[in-house]
Amino acid sequence: MNRQLLLLFCIFCFPVYGENNQNLENKSVDHSSYLYGGIGLINVPNARFSEDGDFKFGLSSEAPFSRMYANMQFFPWMEATLKYTENSQIPYSAGSQQTWKDKGLDLKFRLLKESDILPNLALGLLDIGGTGAYSAEYIVASKSFNNLDLTIGLGWGLLGGVNHLNNIVGLIDDRRNIRRGGGGLGGKIDLDQFFSGENTSIFGGIEYFTPIDNLSLKLEYDPTKYDRNFGKELVFNEQGDIFELDSRINYAINYRINLSERDRVDLSLGLVRGNTIYGNFSVHSNLNQLAKPKFEPYSEIINVPSLEPYQALNPGWKKYLTDTIIWQMGNVGFVTHNIIFKEDELQVEISQGRFQKPINAIDLASRILGNNSPKNIKKITIINIDQGLETLRASVSREDLVMSVSKGMLDESLLTFNEAVELEDSDVIVANDDLYPNFFWQIKPHMLGTLQHQERFYFWQLEALIHTEYSFRKGLYLTTDVGIDIANNYDEYTYHIPDGELHHVRQDRRLYLTEGKSGLRRMAIDYLVDFNNQNLKAKMSFGYLEWMYGGLGGEVLYMPDHRRWALGIDAYWVKQREFDQSFSFREYETVTGFISYYQDIPFYDMRLKVSAGKFLGKDTGMYFDLSRRFKTGARVGGAFALTNCDSACVGEGSFNKWIYFEIPMDLYFTQSNTRGKAGYVWSPLTKDAGTKVEQGSLYNLMMNATDEVDSLRQTSWSIRKIFGGFSTKKQSLTRQSE
Repeated sequence: MNRQLLLLFCIFCFPVYGENNQNLENKSVDHSSYLYGGIGLINVPNARFSEDGDFKFGLSSEAPFSRMYANMQFFPWMEATLKYTENSQIPYSAGSQQTWKDKGLDLKFRLLKESDILPNLALGLLDIGGTGAYSAEYIVASKSFNNLDLTIGLGWGLLGGVNHLNNIVGLIDDRRNIRRGGGGLGGKIDLDQFFSGENTSIFGGIEYFTPIDNLSLKLEYDPTKYDRNFGKELVFNEQGDIFELDSRINYAINYRINLSERDRVDLSLGLVRGNTIYGNFSVHSNLNQLAKPKFEPYSEIINVPSLEPYQALNPGWKKYLTDTIIWQMGNVGFVTHNIIFKEDELQVEISQGRFQKPINAIDLASRILGNNSPKNIKKITIINIDQGLETLRASVSREDLVMSVSKGMLDESLLTFNEAVELEDSDVIVANDDLYPNFFWQIKPHMLGTLQHQERFYFWQLEALIHTEYSFRKGLYLTTDVGIDIANNYDEYTYHIPDGELHHVRQDRRLYLTEGKSGLRRMAIDYLVDFNNQNLKAKMSFGYLEWMYGGLGGEVLYMPDHRRWALGIDAYWVKQREFDQSFSFREYETVTGFISYYQDIPFYDMRLKVSAGKFLGKDTGMYFDLSRRFKTGARVGGAFALTNCDSACVGEGSFNKWIYFEIPMDLYFTQSNTRGKAGYVWSPLTKDAGTKVEQGSLYNLMMNATDEVDSLRQTSWSIRKIFGGFSTKKQSLTRQSE
């Protein structure tokens, strides 16, 4: 397209402002993904964003490229996309029959929010911190006019394939006129690479939202740089199809299928480069959108007390009362540890896996105590026990309980949380004598695997994981996990080339997978201690702690009453296990330990963890973890470690980093409830530096229940709130009700 036509295209994309048009930003759910996974047109991005908390997984393909991506609207103003890109024109390595794969991270930031006059404005970075094979930067604007959404932008790098303009950033910094190629160890963010290159290209397009619900049409001008693709076969080991570019105008149609209020599917089909059919498929869910409650407590009239105080009852009535409470708790899915009669207060310690929201368990348990309480009881307390530790305590006056549940669900505002009261000698504790010792077992399917190996993109294994737990007493457990191989594709998983200078504390992963297809994954004794000081907790472990290491050690955690921050210390002596995951050990051993600080951040329900100490590979340094909790209880975060093992010592990737998410399974139970969660941790490469023993987190255990109580989470701040108190106007001192 010559420059005159491009100028006409730009004028068409941005008509005169001033009309009072419908703002499509308010309908952001209608905007769909482009080929790289983020919100965009077809092969170029736009300035639109999904709703806050939107999460999607998708696949796209336009020969010779195919992509698998995960996209997250992490903040209302920031979109992140993690993607794998396949280029079938290139072998993975010399002599390999596998096509080339590359991983990358894309970020997009909103700079300006659309108004009646101004467009949405965004800045984007593609393939940051990777090899640079698909790196690009762009600034893009989008403006809606009724059912049209118009986009125009400037692109550098991969999006700078047409010489429309000399690099405008190069006018300020002449170093930006040269764009260096990718390569090296990767994993680092090269700031000098941003907005560099000889050219700045113009891109743009239109999305038309048709009168047919959920159907949109797209047209774009695409300046993507294809210098490395011209003249090559579309598949490196096949003859006959050469890469060609017949047109830079791309066309597409997108249709959305709404599966539920929260979940949906996008299907896109179109023509790119004038000669290639493309497809894009993505599944969405929103981690901020709460579903309709599956459990809605009924209104109930609590019994009028008729029993004398517990101490005044004869032994038969005492046993009948406590047995009744334990039996009724069991009927609603709760395990009772202790029943405590403390003057005019009735307490119960329970464990439950039925409800994600503790308020539901507190409601049911409080009703049971209220219906069975003696005449003198004025206060009811429910104590949540997880792995022997008290993780949440909620108290309500019996009078408030009776009034509230007569109308329906127990009002959370009537509860007092974590009000610790020491027990006196005169208080009566009735233990559930049938609880310990206790044996529990289950069998569940479990997937293992490795992504992006030199021989095959994905090596996988399906095993039956046999989990057993023997509880000796409250807080003392023997847990065992045994994996039994069902199926795998490890036949070609015959080699791995480790790098770096540290002992291979994690890079021998292939050997653990292939030689230990069936084996002992874990067998350890855990002892958890709840000290008389309610703010101090501890955990000690001994045995085969995880699939690669055995040893002994522990953790001590201090957490103040409000739980906004915490301080932990952990230390373990560990020895590396044999690859077959039997009972034998290898020679390597070390002592690892950390001091960790945890802090809730009053922005977007975020949490920071910082640790300093000695890692598995005997390197020393710091570990940083930043995550965000969404309204559904899902948590998404990232972590990285910086140690005295530099980039040359680490090898490819330069330093160790992870992205993880944790999703409440209750989101996907349609009829019943569950407290269970499913998590996944992704790392671009398995490295030895900056790694820890996989022993679980005492802090996460302590916060599991607290995080699900809305009134206990820290109120989020905003820039508007911070500066809301600064004004040149006189403010009234009288606060009016809203």
